[in-house]
Amino acid sequence: MTSIADARVDPAKIERELAALWRSEHEGAPRLTRAALWNVVAYAQHPHEHQLAEQVMPDVSVTVPQRTIIVAEQEGETLDSWISANCHLVGAERQICSEEITISAGKSRRGHIAPLVASLLLPNMPVAVWWLGDLPDENEKHADEMLDDADRLIVDSSQFDSVTDLVRLRKITKSTRTAAADLNWVRLEEWRTATAALFDPPAMRERLQNIRAVRITAGGDGSFGAQAESLLYCGWLMAQLKSELEIDIARGDEERHMQSIEIRFEDGSTAAVNRDSGRNVVVGTGDANAEPLDCVVRLQTRELAGLIARQLRKPENDRVYEKALHAATELAGRRG
Repeated sequence: MTSIADARVDPAKIERELAALWRSEHEGAPRLTRAALWNVVAYAQHPHEHQLAEQVMPDVSVTVPQRTIIVAEQEGETLDSWISANCHLVGAERQICSEEITISAGKSRRGHIAPLVASLLLPNMPVAVWWLGDLPDENEKHADEMLDDADRLIVDSSQFDSVTDLVRLRKITKSTRTAAADLNWVRLEEWRTATAALFDPPAMRERLQNIRAVRITAGGDGSFGAQAESLLYCGWLMAQLKSELEIDIARGDEERHMQSIEIRFEDGSTAAVNRDSGRNVVVGTGDANAEPLDCVVRLQTRELAGLIARQLRKPENDRVYEKALHAATELAGRRG
């Protein structure tokens, strides 16, 4: 991975400076190709989030070429911008490059951010907004303005601090054209696959409606964000069964991920899905009263760049997630 330039430019002249950057680079590197499949806007409200976005987005652009716009809120009244390009080799000589624009804006200039970002979006191309950290309050107008052009809102519910964030996310999916895409949902993919595989045999499929309780052991500090992954899993299961379940979420070690799931049936028997860190897999085990079954699903990357890329590679909105989000929000509200 190489980076071309990192030039400070006038916010009103970003497109002109980008064009000049590409002209100068093509003169010295005729095998350089400018590519984009998405517009991705990363919105960082704090300095550590800005740092994270700068680290992650170049890696995302390797697998999903894009125009990246990083918005970094700052104290004060300034409005500055920088341009660069992230390039990687394809074959021996050819380089594929994605543009990156950084906008640094003082909180008092929030009203200028959305119009500036809108003017920089590549036309006829989908728009994803990655909102780092906690979602803003409903009364923060600049957030709604940022989503006006967004096809997809990428969040990480492990960073949420209360059920209010799930409620806000659910409202966005119901009242706007913007689809929600949760990185925690991607982390759950292997758990959902292993669970579904347990109920593939006819003898187990018949027991689906006999599920009465789920006990999950998950790491974390006991915060809402540490429980969000477990809530989404339970929401998904309840949405599939269309019924309520007795839910118990127990704390494991300090890592912020799920470690084991126990599914209890009406007759007291159980099935389990466990994480085997040594083999980097999720293992599902059928219950003793049905046909024995073990299923193994290899865990994919947990790195942020990989999770975001997996969301961007999905061609359509995830209706299953929307149902799980609805059920998880209701469950979180009841749990307090």
